[in-house]
Amino acid sequence: MKIDWKSGSAFNHGYIDGYRVERNRGMGDKWSFMLSDSKKQYMYVSAYIYPNKEELEEAILKEIKNRGPANNP
Repeated sequence: MKIDWKSGSAFNHGYIDGYRVERNRGMGDKWSFMLSDSKKQYMYVSAYIYPNKEELEEAILKEIKNRGPANNP
């Protein structure tokens, strides 16, 4: 599985397995993320701040694996 991150002004938005992912950079270049469905209803907001994008992506993939494919009608 790989997250399809967009480019340009939407580089913090991506899509994977029917989920829409938003990554947010905070102070000190630390990251958090949110998952939503195709209707942009938030399903998960990370409470943990990740030190880099690599660990962030690992956590996103783990969360999606635990949830399974999104149920998007």
